[in-house]
Amino acid sequence: MKKETVLTALVFLVVGFLAGYITDAQLNWNARQKSAVTAGPPAETQGGGGSPASGLPEGHPPIDADTIVAQLEQMAAKNPKDGELRLKLANFLYDQKQYARAIEWYQRALELEPRNVNARTDLGTSYFYTGRPQEALQQYSQSLQIDPRHEPTLLNMVVVNLEGAHDLAAAQAAWDRLRKVNPNHPALESLKEKLDAARASGRSTPAPQ
Repeated sequence: MKKETVLTALVFLVVGFLAGYITDAQLNWNARQKSAVTAGPPAETQGGGGSPASGLPEGHPPIDADTIVAQLEQMAAKNPKDGELRLKLANFLYDQKQYARAIEWYQRALELEPRNVNARTDLGTSYFYTGRPQEALQQYSQSLQIDPRHEPTLLNMVVVNLEGAHDLAAAQAAWDRLRKVNPNHPALESLKEKLDAARASGRSTPAPQ
């Protein structure tokens, strides 16, 4: 499975599942596991031991991201049925924090692999980082229809509902669901603290639209 995603940014947890790393010549990829809050939402679905700024392993020389993206785009154009190539490009753009462009390539990857829950979760997290929490939640819902026990997605749903949609009730429901799936999930305690703090500060569920 690709890198799972859980939101990390302004929120509080970072987890990720799998993303592509360019190591050898230029396009030698090492799958990185994006852990929940894959996760990103707030967390990525792939988590690697690389530099937060570049998405590369520690000690890796700087790369020309624009050149890498251009090369991958050319390869994708020549191999229109290669979903993995599209996903590598999406992951690379995600690692470079180019979330708007990552959205396009996650969508293209999902055209070929619509049941890839990790890709869909990372797409949702990309929406979150571009200020579109409701679209992020829609992608998470679709992921859970495919895999109801997908922990990075559940984790991201807590974060995005809490920090993006400001829907405390929905965030609590997602937290309850995550605890039921994995009572020992390492993020549960931290998330519970966030939920309790939100209640104490008087944040409430928004009225239905």
